[in-house]
Amino acid sequence: MSTAECAHGGYADFPELDFHNRGQCTRWVQQYVVRPACHPGALADFQADGPRFAHQLGLPLGRFIATVCRGQDFPVSNNSYVVDDPAGTDLLSLASGNTAPFTSKVGYIYWIEVQGTWQSGLFEVDATYVSTDGWATWADGPYGMPRQTSTQIENRFVDWGPYDAGHHYDYWVRGNGTPVNLRVFEGNAFTNTPNPAAYADNWFPGIGGGMPALVFEYQLWR
Repeated sequence: MSTAECAHGGYADFPELDFHNRGQCTRWVQQYVVRPACHPGALADFQADGPRFAHQLGLPLGRFIATVCRGQDFPVSNNSYVVDDPAGTDLLSLASGNTAPFTSKVGYIYWIEVQGTWQSGLFEVDATYVSTDGWATWADGPYGMPRQTSTQIENRFVDWGPYDAGHHYDYWVRGNGTPVNLRVFEGNAFTNTPNPAAYADNWFPGIGGGMPALVFEYQLWR
């Protein structure tokens, strides 16, 4: 994107950025493209997925990009969530490396990155996809069967995005003054009712029995 694309009404070609005139468009390009006030790689990181992430947060894309450009890209939590407990895990209960309780903050947004795979009987599972053949093929879960698997945030199904062969998935939430809860769901997806008995054969092959997740914090830019 260049300042030339803002001219002759071109600013209107970027409705997701919500420009009202050429000047607004030009200033945005100069600040975030020509001379980006971003941590390294921020614009490149979010060029493809920015619209999806902004939609998750209910923010205009321009405000989302401005927020992550001005933010600090370091984790506030490097925790794990359990795969064998229907109640889930308060992922933001503790800040990374600290023992003091940590809660999300109003006026901040949080980038949650879930990593890796776990086992559920014959199924190998990541944040939202399942496979029985070593990931040669996969299906989205929940996927219309009595037994369904997916990582939920605040007890709800979320869009973790397309299948990723590295099994890294991202989602964004707004802070509300409480920890952020993640849980593996197994049960009836139509009623959002877990089946505790289904968790008996769940396990994670790594240390500690949980799925790793990183959480990054950004203060909303106004």
